[in-house]
Amino acid sequence: MGRWSYSSRLTIEECKTITAKFLNKHHYFDGGVRSGGMNWSRNGEKTGSISFMVSTVEGDEYIRFQYTQTDRNTNEKTELDYQTRLVWTPCHFGGHRWWFTCPIMVNGCVCGHRVGSLHIGRGKYFGCRHCYNLTYESSKESHKFDRLFLKMGVSPKMANKLFK
Repeated sequence: MGRWSYSSRLTIEECKTITAKFLNKHHYFDGGVRSGGMNWSRNGEKTGSISFMVSTVEGDEYIRFQYTQTDRNTNEKTELDYQTRLVWTPCHFGGHRWWFTCPIMVNGCVCGHRVGSLHIGRGKYFGCRHCYNLTYESSKESHKFDRLFLKMGVSPKMANKLFK
């Protein structure tokens, strides 16, 4: 379901994101404990960086995040160092796929959803898009002109048929 273009919801594209696909592509899941990091940028300007350590040791699977979070209002810096569990599922033709478990607390309980990507939006910690109520940019734009059509007396469905 799309959102109105004026929605105040943060989009995934506006967040700093780390994906299991990225970690797999760069061989962090190839066994043992591996350290690394990544940077984010927007319009050619660096917006953030993170260090992490990935453990795929059987029975001790996790990713440990280490970064500094700066409050935009007060410029107060907070050093963060925490980890979240990694789990895997078998693939049909062999091998397995790695997932994060969301570490965000919601209503006093850890979310724990198995997800392929974690995001930092307005919070301090990486979490899933559901916990941060994130949407996609394309979802915000998909119904951009619905209100205009409704004011003209044309339903959005009819407008889609007319302007295909």
